[in-house]
Amino acid sequence: MRERQSSPDAGQIARIEEASLNATVVPEQQLYNGWVVRWADSAAKRARSVNILAPSSVPLDERLDYVAGIYKRHNLPLLFRVADACPDVMLESDLAARGFEAFGHTLVMTASMRQANDIAAQQERGARQLRTVDEQVFAAQVGRIKGADAQHIAEHALRLSSVAVPKQMLLAYDDQVCVGAALGVFDGKLMGIFDVVCDAAHRRQGVAAQLLRAQLQEGDKQGSTQAYLQVETGNQPARALYARYGFTNHHQYWYMSLAEGRGDQ
Repeated sequence: MRERQSSPDAGQIARIEEASLNATVVPEQQLYNGWVVRWADSAAKRARSVNILAPSSVPLDERLDYVAGIYKRHNLPLLFRVADACPDVMLESDLAARGFEAFGHTLVMTASMRQANDIAAQQERGARQLRTVDEQVFAAQVGRIKGADAQHIAEHALRLSSVAVPKQMLLAYDDQVCVGAALGVFDGKLMGIFDVVCDAAHRRQGVAAQLLRAQLQEGDKQGSTQAYLQVETGNQPARALYARYGFTNHHQYWYMSLAEGRGDQ
């Protein structure tokens, strides 16, 4: 279910959405009539969905036939990712009229880097050892915590290695055992925080908070002025953590697919 949001500037939403695409680069994509069409064999829906960049003068049914062919060739369901202030203002209702259903509503939360770091400076320092690692190690540990298979871990590592903007991959260790992870991606004045995960046995023990503080500090060094992150609307513990560091709801995105194509999205 979509939550009521404030009304941020459409240009701000577009810039954050652009940065989030830059943070999740895949080789399996093409531009088509204002759409970024992605078909990576990935657990991340953003990497295997249609993302909207601009309106199009081509009739929707023609566009749907075109992209449906792409997803059919790659044995993937046709999946759209739609955000608030979508450049194609009629797309959501037009898709709904054709049987597409919305699901997977996700909040994008933002914070002033200065405010977030001022709050972080008042918090207790975490006890875990933090290590900066490469793409292979990061993807392997995130995949282990999430229970991902080897194919999706390899795809994640490839996606990370394709990111063109600066990034920091952090792992938290407790007695030489990795217990959490967080990715920071720095795109101009924006910092995106992704892949915040914690081992089930170490949740609610400050691991995610320590990783978040470390990434915010790095963002400050990189010259970022605003941080953003994405969290499922139903993940109340994560939302509460981010709110403690000054993150507030900015906008929302969700996915749309045909009911018969949903399966295990």
